[in-house]
Amino acid sequence: MPRKERTAQILILYYGLLQALHLLALLRAGILLLTTPKIPFPILPPPTGWQAQTWPFLLGLAGMDVIGIFLGILFAIRSHFKGVVDQKMGLISLTIFISGAIVFAAGTFPSGAWSKHPLAYWSMMFMFIPCLFLYFKLITRPMEN
Repeated sequence: MPRKERTAQILILYYGLLQALHLLALLRAGILLLTTPKIPFPILPPPTGWQAQTWPFLLGLAGMDVIGIFLGILFAIRSHFKGVVDQKMGLISLTIFISGAIVFAAGTFPSGAWSKHPLAYWSMMFMFIPCLFLYFKLITRPMEN
């Protein structure tokens, strides 16, 4: 396997694993939100807490995340087990993931949540960086029919 292909496969597997962990984090957060008064990771609150009008934004973002997560996991599974790199599915999933991350950061950073919980928020950002390389690889790859 050429080095470029191996790098792409590693990035795809990383992305699939990250999306599986993302799904588990969202499921855990949903369960805790429904059963306890705590606000869990990945939506740790700013010093003043989340205001009521913030919740529809966060829940809507989580809903879009779930769609992107399922597409991302399916993309990684197909790539790894069937040897099929579905460029369109990967780009759609990554576009959802990247745009969601930008919106999430734009909504949570100014609130002070990042400064109150720097380890949680900055670690999410660093875990996200390899996905940008995968996105670039898929965009620059010749389009298949």
